[in-house]
Amino acid sequence: MSSTNASQRVLMRLAWPAVIENLSATMVIMVDSAMVGSLGAAATAAVAVNASPSWLMGGLAGSLGVGATALVSRMIGAKDREGAQRTASQALLLGFVLSTAMMLFALLGAPLIPRLMGADPAIHTDAASYMRLIGLAFIPHYMGMTAGALLRGAGDTRSPMRASLLSHLINITFNFLLIYPTRPLNVLGIGFTMPGAGMGVQGAAIATAMANATAGLYLLRLLLKGRGALTLPDIRRLRPEREMAGRILRIALPAGMERVSINVGQIVFAGMVASLGTHTLAAHHLAITVESLGYMPGFGFSVAAATLVGQNLGAGDYQRARHFGLRAIGTGTLLMSVSGVLMFIFAHQLIALFTPDPAVRQIGAMLIRICAVEQPFSALSIIAPGALRGAGDTVAPFRVALVSMWGVRLVLAWLLGSVLGLGIRGIWYAMVIDLGVRGILLLLRFLRGHWQHTRV
Repeated sequence: MSSTNASQRVLMRLAWPAVIENLSATMVIMVDSAMVGSLGAAATAAVAVNASPSWLMGGLAGSLGVGATALVSRMIGAKDREGAQRTASQALLLGFVLSTAMMLFALLGAPLIPRLMGADPAIHTDAASYMRLIGLAFIPHYMGMTAGALLRGAGDTRSPMRASLLSHLINITFNFLLIYPTRPLNVLGIGFTMPGAGMGVQGAAIATAMANATAGLYLLRLLLKGRGALTLPDIRRLRPEREMAGRILRIALPAGMERVSINVGQIVFAGMVASLGTHTLAAHHLAITVESLGYMPGFGFSVAAATLVGQNLGAGDYQRARHFGLRAIGTGTLLMSVSGVLMFIFAHQLIALFTPDPAVRQIGAMLIRICAVEQPFSALSIIAPGALRGAGDTVAPFRVALVSMWGVRLVLAWLLGSVLGLGIRGIWYAMVIDLGVRGILLLLRFLRGHWQHTRV
């Protein structure tokens, strides 16, 4: 077997479970969107108004995982198992503190979110209730995200995939039972009565919380039991360790600031959309949901790039680290380009899966075709920073994201959407240009090779 084929096999072995994991996670969102969408535009908007704050909190939890993955992968590559254990222990302690803070924010700040987002007052109650209910699961959910990042850093991408599939199964099951009232159904000519609680938006929130909590607890259990190259000491022996916690945070904080800059920008961006009316907001949310399907190869190869770059740097093989980074970028970009073509062709069919509302369908199909064009650039903006983060270089992605989001997307969204009067179309054009600028700059950063000398 040639070295090229061997490296491709290694890359795919790590990437495909991550692709399925993220696909399953996206399916959870899509199922919620489709089921809630069947309740009408107001219900969809109540869920949509919480999307950006939820992404922000998830991004903060994910940034901690970035630091954990970078350090664990380096130590696994250097065969430093004790260091990997110490990293995992401190990451879990930090994850507990962070997830507790976000749970309190969700419980106490839920009524403020729809007001700050400028949403229609008619959806404020449902929107606040949704955030409170999903917030109850934040501790196991976000600690599970940290556990999943640690397992990936050790080269185990299959366990997080299994957790995501489990979450998807639970979410679908309880969506059926909680969202809709008891009703007659006919499947393949067999009639029966389907029990249901008829809780609407609240039912969707409870199902999501149950799914997230179960997946998180599953990953925590795997990590605490010991998994492959990464085995934790007895949980009763976990103690704060300032030096190691500091190393994690040194990598995680720029990644966290990157997520904050992007997600706060997305909140402002979503606020621009919300001001255009309930139907436009619902279409925007559903189109973003469809667009996220195209991201799946990018996320998978980003995970693989981070793990392989980190492990090879830990082993002192800089050339092999660069090789895996470039191969991940190339393969992922090709696959996302294909998904963009499919999204453009089947835009109307895709949006029709999520809503019966003709007005929402018309706007949503237009938006899906706009975002289909930017898929190759989205690939670069996802995979290139993954490779950089695997090396511990989180400062450059933060700087690029800050400039691109606030200096390109939001400025152009205002100019194109409001000043030139293009509305939602102009706002989405701005998003496409932002991702193009971000992807190209991050690719150039990786090609220059400064990340090879990053201290972690």
